[in-house]
Parts: sequence; structure tokens; C-alpha cells
Amino acid sequence: MVRADVGGLRAWGMSAVAGAISVPVVVGFMALGAAVVLVRSMREFARETWARLPSRRASPPP
Repeated sequence: MVRADVGGLRAWGMSAVAGAISVPVVVGFMALGAAVVLVRSMREFARETWARLPSRRASPPP
């Protein structure tokens, strides 16, 4: 193996490290986005349900 080949392997290694780091970051952002959408949907559902309860309309939602 010549010196140029070693540099090429090092470049591949750095690319693999960057990929190994970027995949969990992307998955984390996707999970965070899904959690935000889920919480907003649940909050909207709770507000609609609270509005349908006639005996509790005067009191503020929890």
C-alpha cells in the first residue's frame, strides 16, 4: 500500500464517522418534530372536547 492509498482510506473513514454522527441527529430532529405535532394535536383535541362540555364551559381549561 502506498501513501496515497492511506490518505484515501482516511477520507473514507472520516466520511463514515460523519455519516454515523449525522444519522442520529436527523433521527432526533424527526422524533422531536413528531412529538411536537402529537402534543399540538392532543391539545387541540382537548380544547374541542372541553368546548363540548356545557357544564364546564364557564371554568377555564386545565
